[in-house]
Amino acid sequence: MINDVLIYEVKDQIAYITLNNPKRNLLDPPLCKALGKAWDHFADDPESRVAILSANGPDFSFGADLRHKGLLKDLRKAFPPNGTKILKPIVGAVHGTVAGSGYGIAIRGTDITYATEDAQFIFGEAWVGIVGGILEYTPYMPFKIAMEFYMGGQPMSGKRAYEVGLINHVTKNREELMVEATKMAEILRDNAPLTLKAIKYGHYKNLETAGRKAMRIAQEEFDAFIQPQLDSEDLQEGIAALSENRKPVFKGR
Repeated sequence: MINDVLIYEVKDQIAYITLNNPKRNLLDPPLCKALGKAWDHFADDPESRVAILSANGPDFSFGADLRHKGLLKDLRKAFPPNGTKILKPIVGAVHGTVAGSGYGIAIRGTDITYATEDAQFIFGEAWVGIVGGILEYTPYMPFKIAMEFYMGGQPMSGKRAYEVGLINHVTKNREELMVEATKMAEILRDNAPLTLKAIKYGHYKNLETAGRKAMRIAQEEFDAFIQPQLDSEDLQEGIAALSENRKPVFKGR
């Protein structure tokens, strides 16, 4: 699976999922949709036991491309449904700028995270003036460190991220980054798959609050019931009939 913004390839039961968007790997609609398809494929792919998420170019991801209206719907697709649909392990290998929603995918989207020493983790909502997910990130750092990082919006190096427990391992450069991430992926690949699924399910289940569970279920119901209506021929017919001042002819599809 290779397209203009994402590369998905499988070698020795390891799925290599690589962001390949020339625009600093900005999470625009095409990349978000491609990631969504990649996660769906990985979840059901019998040839893949573990995934490595990385990126081409100078940055892992500069975050969401806020120039696109209605991006939120597509942005959700970029995040792997860990602990529910995806119970296989995901290893992150990040470098350069890891910002905004790109930070979210690197941290929330991977189970074990590697980064280069000079990687720059940034959660810039406070100086952009938007509010993204906050509760989802509370388990990953000590309280005081998290408050400074999220409210201050200042970059955190890969070295510092390792020191505070945000990531698992730090490497000197990108070549070493992929070598070490692949070594971990090979360890996970060779371990008992059903045991790994049980471990991942239990840990993510423990992190899910009642509020987050309600939001997840509501979103699943929306995707199953409401979204098809928004994409239906009947809706397009209704809009056309309204603009043409006529009675719509609905077909139930």
